[in-house]
Amino acid sequence: MKKTIFKYLMWIFAAVISTAAAGIPAYAQTAGNIRGKVIDEQGGALPGASVKIKGTNKGVSTSTTGDFQLNDLKPGNYTVTVFYMGFSPLESNVELKAGQTLVHNIRLVSSSVALKGVTVSGVMEGQQKALNQQRNADNIKQVISADLMGRFPDLNVAESLQRLPGVTIGREQGEGSTVQLRGTPGGYTNININGEQIMGTQEQGQRNAQLDLVPANVLASMEVIKTLTPDLDGDAIAGVINLKTPTAISLKPQLSVDLGGGYNKLRDKSNGIGNISFGRRYGATDDLPNGRLGITVSGSYYKTINGYDEINAQAWQKKDFTGNKDSIYFPTDIRLVYLENERTRMGATTTIDYNFSPTTSIVANLTFNSLDNDATRYRKRTRMQTANTTLNNGVYTTSRGRGYNELLDRQMANSSVNVSLEGETLLGKAKLDGGLFYTKSQFNQQAYAYNYITGNVPMTISEISGDYIQATGATDPKNNAALYTYNTIEANNFNTEGTNFVARLNLTLPYKLGENDAYFKMGAKMKRMHNQRFRPVNSTFVANYAGTAAAGNLNNFKGDEEVSADFLDGHIPFGLGVSRQGTIDFYRNNPKLFNTSTNLTQVSIDSYFYDATEDIVAGYLMNRIQFNKFMLLGGLRVERTVVDYDAKIVNQDINGILTSSVPVNSKYNYTKFLPNLQGKYDLTKNTVMRGAVSFGYSRPNFNDLMPSRVVSILAETVTDGNPDLKPASATNYDLSIEQYLSNLGILSIGGFYKSINKFQYNSMVKLNGTEFPDASAYKGYQYFKSYNGDNAEVYGVELNAQTNLTFLPGILKGISLYANYTYTHSKADAQLRKDLRLPGQADHTANGSVSYTLKGFTLQGNLNYNGAYTSTLGANDETDVIRAARYQLDVNASYRITKGLTIYAEGVNLTNKPQVEYFGNRSRIFTNTFYDFSARAGLKYRY
Repeated sequence: MKKTIFKYLMWIFAAVISTAAAGIPAYAQTAGNIRGKVIDEQGGALPGASVKIKGTNKGVSTSTTGDFQLNDLKPGNYTVTVFYMGFSPLESNVELKAGQTLVHNIRLVSSSVALKGVTVSGVMEGQQKALNQQRNADNIKQVISADLMGRFPDLNVAESLQRLPGVTIGREQGEGSTVQLRGTPGGYTNININGEQIMGTQEQGQRNAQLDLVPANVLASMEVIKTLTPDLDGDAIAGVINLKTPTAISLKPQLSVDLGGGYNKLRDKSNGIGNISFGRRYGATDDLPNGRLGITVSGSYYKTINGYDEINAQAWQKKDFTGNKDSIYFPTDIRLVYLENERTRMGATTTIDYNFSPTTSIVANLTFNSLDNDATRYRKRTRMQTANTTLNNGVYTTSRGRGYNELLDRQMANSSVNVSLEGETLLGKAKLDGGLFYTKSQFNQQAYAYNYITGNVPMTISEISGDYIQATGATDPKNNAALYTYNTIEANNFNTEGTNFVARLNLTLPYKLGENDAYFKMGAKMKRMHNQRFRPVNSTFVANYAGTAAAGNLNNFKGDEEVSADFLDGHIPFGLGVSRQGTIDFYRNNPKLFNTSTNLTQVSIDSYFYDATEDIVAGYLMNRIQFNKFMLLGGLRVERTVVDYDAKIVNQDINGILTSSVPVNSKYNYTKFLPNLQGKYDLTKNTVMRGAVSFGYSRPNFNDLMPSRVVSILAETVTDGNPDLKPASATNYDLSIEQYLSNLGILSIGGFYKSINKFQYNSMVKLNGTEFPDASAYKGYQYFKSYNGDNAEVYGVELNAQTNLTFLPGILKGISLYANYTYTHSKADAQLRKDLRLPGQADHTANGSVSYTLKGFTLQGNLNYNGAYTSTLGANDETDVIRAARYQLDVNASYRITKGLTIYAEGVNLTNKPQVEYFGNRSRIFTNTFYDFSARAGLKYRY
């Protein structure tokens, strides 16, 4: 199979090179090119500028570094026109000689009409760069420049992205972590750096990378691409988030430094941040006036002590307590969680580019990001088995309750390394570009859970509705240390690793279709994605305490009498904690009092393992034609995937004893044909209409695909993989109208419709004992498995408005508004249920921001809203897990002391909104998590 793939790849590459060779006739010896850079008055690059040859349809947009290249021009005199919102249009005359590559740099002057009397702040500069790139793109996308990212108090990439239309985020440790687009699951969005995918390394095998790993400060810009063109990977139904690293743009050295410190309210601890970047170009010549060599280096460091308070009840069982068949759901396991975490994020990127000639260049990039979390978690559990619980006079009572008091000592290290080497050159009038890319992601956890447990104790619950339900009792099972004895120690250590190696080659051949400029593009790509998860054999174990009850009694290991009196924002106290050091030292000093369970250890290791390899070969053909004001782009992409997965099926008996651990392998392949058609029409100079019909697919998460089984006797859960899962396929329709305003703003409306076949979803049901062989041993357990649904439809509307109120009188000119709203609706058929809402789809998402700038001072308030959505499907509506709607209020302010020096302050989550999930009905709490607010202040220096 691999030989077949290799031959297929070589055939495509040969076709590309042959086409390039055919495109170099004698005419190529006389054709010339014009290239250069568009810059502002200070020498800064202007990305997204429209550069055209006057009187023709030939035109390009400048890159993120402000560079442009107009190829395949006959000798003669030309007028080059440049348009960039916020700057005065410019025309310049040039003379091109036969075979010449003319270097023509263009400096634009800020417009004095639209922004008269207004200081163009960093806020406006960010808008300006982003909107110009968006305006001149062929497809539908949003762009966030580095300046625009700095407008908000966002520390990582996920939090920056949440400000855009159609984006919802998941949170980890109080920060944005994962991203979903347009109401689809997170795995339907590819996360790229410099155009190639980062491998996800989340514990549950999700493909989408966690973006709290990447600091926003080391990037030049981010793109949210919502309609894919044929030259982009097709396995992204929702779209692509592309993170772009900076490249040196000026012969003058450019330096920026940020230093700040702050405070986290929840744990009453400090935080600190530092960012630095430097860039410069070297070796200017007559042919290369902007230098042959460019070097840029960026680094970011952030450290904080944060955490969260949480109450959760994630096991609800149905019972008829009254005997009249009025069955209700009862919470059998209620947990309080207090976590304190030291979080350290570091990021660094280095880019070196070299121009051999005006038409040949290479770019090398190395990017490293890491995120370390060192946490101490105190957790209390009260368990009341439904079968042994009765209801009398409104009070639920059991004589066989059980309490747990647990300590978790956990270190998590998440990192990614991305290396790329790209190059491009002209072969006559044909452009050849390609590159090699390698990314490696790792997520390692060392976690030791120490558990104290009671015997059977009486417990009662008087109220099972609401966000703060509690089990109590006359023996005070929550705080009575005499009830608890050292029970187990579990080393929950694991490693998850993902790599992606990519080789790609593209050929672009310009041509004329009558008087219309066009180009034909084709290319090929090979990539190998490898993802594996395992527990280290030498550091994974489950040990049971075998000493005397007196020696193991919690009275010997008592910690604080009250861990947190204002726990859960003061709603309930946490109560007694355990001594962290005393608990750990007792085990270290008395190892013979603990019996390591070889059986449970092997179950933990074998059930966790998987090793997945996917080899992908892709090729595409694409054609773009500019008909005066109308652009038409169409093409076909073909992707073939060869899959090879290894895992183990682990079986236990009713007592949790390992009965078998069988290695299994799954191999298969599939080919996707992905047609694509997109159009763009300039209704006026500042009004653009876009439309697209495209086809895409998304692969299932790795963990969902593995032929494995994980059984937890304690939690009464069974989790199965499903090697029969198929990729989801989608037909996408998009339409948008964008009105760009002269005051650096935009008004836009867009609609989208996706028909998704075989979408994947996570299911949680109660086992009846017939689902698989030996399932009778787990009757009544919660059963987790992912399946393919039949069909889902997702449609929605995106509204976006940005404007600077420069038409207002006097000091009111400094007001800027930013707002967007997305409505999404879906219908899905799955699990014998009809017209479901697609898991992950929120009906409403919105952002609002108001800023005011006056003489160097800027004040801004930001509101983010994420609507409710289904996170896990149950057997019916009342057993679905729903993530509740949430809004967050942030503020930031800055004052420019000198031209290069700015002081700033910012606050995040000022209203301390929790993240809530519920079980089918809002009265049945699933999780309720508080993070509280944080604040920072510091200095920024730009040179």
